[in-house]
Amino acid sequence: MNAGPTKKKGKKGNKDDSSVAKPPSKNTAVFVSHLPKDATIDEIAERFGKFGVIMEDDSGEPKIKMYADDNGNFIGDALVVYFMEASVILAIRLLDEAELRLGDPTTIMRVKKGEFNHKQGAEGEAPRRVVDKRKATQRIVKLKNKVGDWDFEDGFGPTEEVEEKPVIVESRVVVLKYMFTLQELQEDPSLLLDLKEDVREEAETVGDVTNVVLYDEEPDGIITVKFRDPISAKACILKMNGR
Repeated sequence: MNAGPTKKKGKKGNKDDSSVAKPPSKNTAVFVSHLPKDATIDEIAERFGKFGVIMEDDSGEPKIKMYADDNGNFIGDALVVYFMEASVILAIRLLDEAELRLGDPTTIMRVKKGEFNHKQGAEGEAPRRVVDKRKATQRIVKLKNKVGDWDFEDGFGPTEEVEEKPVIVESRVVVLKYMFTLQELQEDPSLLLDLKEDVREEAETVGDVTNVVLYDEEPDGIITVKFRDPISAKACILKMNGR
């Protein structure tokens, strides 16, 4: 009988192979600066929640970290953690240099991709906490349900009323209605080119535009904008809807 150590056969049994590359972790956070010193978590959650589902902690509160000085006073910086990476792109494109409180130019924020080592300084990484897998699974299911309720068409976050919704397709094309009237085009033929240029210029503030088409025989005044990616199309909807 051989009492020596058991030899591991093949590569599958070697779990200590440090050469195996680990997949990069997803970054779903945005770092916000220049917030007003009297800002609250609730108003930050409300403003940033319009662009995606915000992660929640074990108690169901939004995962928003507000940084304070040694005296406990808020310094105007915060970290907002979303559930999906796509929300980070939307938030940066539409909230960077935007107002936290609409109509108040003194509340203009700066928003960029977040890093979890913000404000850690010499303390290094925080110790890993024990995760309750059952609660974590329930929380993820809840957040996925919120994502399922998301309605990018209205630009105001999840819909509150329970209603039958069409399936949202990841389209790169945005349809803009009532941009002109047929009478306006008849009276000023140069309006066609001017409108296309204006729409392209505005749309390019949220992403790369590949095509703009004006339907000059449509009574609803339709212009379509095609983007290079669907995230830019969603950003365009959120920015232009209702204007």
